[in-house]
Amino acid sequence: MAAALPPGIYIPIPTFFLDEPSDEQPVDVDTITRHVKYLCSAGVHGIVCMGSTGEAVHLTEDERQLVIRTTRKAIDESSSKAKLLAGCSHESVRGTLHLIEQAAKAGAEYAMVLPPSYFLAWATNRADVIYSFYSKVADKSSIPVVIYNFPGVTQQMDTTQETIVKLAAHPNIVGIKCTDGNVGKAAYVCEHTDSKKFTLLSGSAENFVPFLTIGAQGCIPGFGNIAPRVLVRLFDLYTKHSTEELKEIQRIQGKIVGPDHAFFRWNGISGLKSAMQKILGYGGLARAPLLPTSEEQQENIVKNVQGALEIERELESKSSSK
Repeated sequence: MAAALPPGIYIPIPTFFLDEPSDEQPVDVDTITRHVKYLCSAGVHGIVCMGSTGEAVHLTEDERQLVIRTTRKAIDESSSKAKLLAGCSHESVRGTLHLIEQAAKAGAEYAMVLPPSYFLAWATNRADVIYSFYSKVADKSSIPVVIYNFPGVTQQMDTTQETIVKLAAHPNIVGIKCTDGNVGKAAYVCEHTDSKKFTLLSGSAENFVPFLTIGAQGCIPGFGNIAPRVLVRLFDLYTKHSTEELKEIQRIQGKIVGPDHAFFRWNGISGLKSAMQKILGYGGLARAPLLPTSEEQQENIVKNVQGALEIERELESKSSSK
């Protein structure tokens, strides 16, 4: 039986690049290390690298391994118990397994995998193809597999709730990141799977609490790169689930919707990185061909994140005073 994916807050980190005159934009190992240690100090439960936020599609195989190794080393140096998930998406079973083996050797504990989509748009038996794909990958993967359902980057290929439930029965498939925002589907999956063996995680901060109310066990929020303590605090409050803390849960959930929209719905990876640059002092640019955000866009992002940042600073102050 594969190791279960623990509940909690898993932060999908960006891949940082050196700002050089050439167009090569080499990977910035030092900033990755700095950022991972920052997240570990905030008490996050896991780190995700080589996902959508990590610009995996912009990296070579060697660069992917470098990022995973760097992340693994930074977690270990932090003496953190945070788990390491690595995106290992490829259009074929063989290619996916190759990426998984590379990730495992570099220190990843779980492989997060998108469904194939390049040819699947033409298929009439999509559910069967997706089920076969994940089953074959999980059969041979040396580390547990986490399904990654993100229709926005897979030609609107949306893994059905019935297929997810069937796949959850596989001993080497231990969870799913739901970046489809479908609370109803998530509720169905939670109802028909064993939460001790299969962990459902929201893929967005804006619907974090709604997902928790129907049985989700955590979140993989890009916004957590800016304010990780806010997400950890929200998770802790909800798991305690006391009536007197309901207003605090509602307050925090309300504050994180705006930043989530400002980063990803309006400005994408470039928006997240520009916000990190302004707020944390590092972040840099996304790799070409993605374009940087304008001054107007940056001002709008910073405006939308202020409420959440106030809570983040409150929590950071309380943590440092202990």
